[in-house]
Amino acid sequence: MIKVALALLVATATATSAADISCLKCHEKENALYAPSAHAQAGLTCLDCHGGDPKATDVTAHATDNFKRPDNKKAIAELCASCHGDVRRMNPYGLPTDQLDRYKTSKHGEQLFAQNDQKVAVCIDCHGVHDILKVKSPQAHVYPTNIPQTCGRCHGDVKLMQEYKLPTDIITQYKSSYHAYMVFEKGDLSAPTCVTCHGSHGATPPGTAQVGQVCGKCHVRQRELFEKSPHAEAAAAGLFNECVSCHGNHGIQKASVELFAKTCVQCHAKDPKQLQLRDDIAGLIRRAQDGCSNAVTVVHDATVRGLATDDEELLLQEAKTQVTQLEAMQHLLAVDQLQPVVKRSDEIVKLTLADVADLERIERWKRHALTPIWAFLALMAIIFWAKRRQLEQGRKP
Repeated sequence: MIKVALALLVATATATSAADISCLKCHEKENALYAPSAHAQAGLTCLDCHGGDPKATDVTAHATDNFKRPDNKKAIAELCASCHGDVRRMNPYGLPTDQLDRYKTSKHGEQLFAQNDQKVAVCIDCHGVHDILKVKSPQAHVYPTNIPQTCGRCHGDVKLMQEYKLPTDIITQYKSSYHAYMVFEKGDLSAPTCVTCHGSHGATPPGTAQVGQVCGKCHVRQRELFEKSPHAEAAAAGLFNECVSCHGNHGIQKASVELFAKTCVQCHAKDPKQLQLRDDIAGLIRRAQDGCSNAVTVVHDATVRGLATDDEELLLQEAKTQVTQLEAMQHLLAVDQLQPVVKRSDEIVKLTLADVADLERIERWKRHALTPIWAFLALMAIIFWAKRRQLEQGRKP
């Protein structure tokens, strides 16, 4: 039995080697892309996807019943699913097996399977063909920092998007967003990209009624507070598009006092009462932010001067927490709810500044206390010098 098993292994290895050699005679370019791919690392060869005759050394390798060369996108999706829908094959890699079913629910899948639209994206348009890399690889087409470019190949194509009456500036908008800033400038790979909101294989844009729920997957606290605000009632009545109305769609802007100035006038330009509410809320937030910022500067300067400011740093963290809370609580649109938080922030800032002042007072006292000591040391040095000079004079003839 052992000899038979070894013979089978040798035969399999020989067949695989022959397949590689015969394919590479013509397909060197494809092999250069395939060599570092996830499929190559998993031990797959040309035969696993394309079939063919591993013994042939010319184009007759294609002339077999099992040779597969998908000539349409539906066939490509089904070919990929022949492995990626197989539980036994995918279990060792911890990969899901429902991706084709998910794809069929997406806008891409609906266009392909219901209308045979050959222009929509399928597996290879996003993942690549022979150069499919693991998702965690920074070079992968579907790595978070590459997602906007991958999606943009189609959604930035003016001619293609005109056929579907879709905008072509979506990627440009995204790159101006706070989400993009977190991804590209801060290197936060958990920040949203296209697939975070739209989904990956089941990519479908959320409707107006679902936008808040999609945003709420990440912004849980903001969502809870929003639902208690007057805006929630307007949204339920169809008069307000939840998050999008203030923050934008793909060009998401961070909640800030500057955003208040830009967005509130879109609906309340002729409503002095609502604009006053905006100014009151913005004023409270700005007060807390400015106080905290000033305290940060004071503590930093004290640290640079050599003062021990560990306790003050801890106080500042609490003040920053209060300011962060305000960024979420502003969604309530309730001044009376924000005032206690601002008051607490003011108290912490005041305490921090008082502590730094005490440290500086002690430092000044120390410097003054050292003055007599330095004077005494100087006097002793002078006396020592005079005594030495006297002794030296006494030794002369």
